[in-house]
Amino acid sequence: MALARAYAVGLVGLDGHLVEVEADLARGLPGFSVIGLPDAALGEARDRVRAAIVNSGQAWPQRRITLALTP
Repeated sequence: MALARAYAVGLVGLDGHLVEVEADLARGLPGFSVIGLPDAALGEARDRVRAAIVNSGQAWPQRRITLALTP
């Protein structure tokens, strides 16, 4: 199991809010889950994360991926 943590900024209008991003790779059937911060933009997060991994030259992991976003 691998856990990574990073910080980002989420914009609400012109105000920036700190967002903690945790990504967990676990054994099991391959899948991708995004939890936390109920927002319409989360629907696009899967595509943006996949594009970022592939464009960085890394292979998409064949594991269960959980991405947690918390304010």
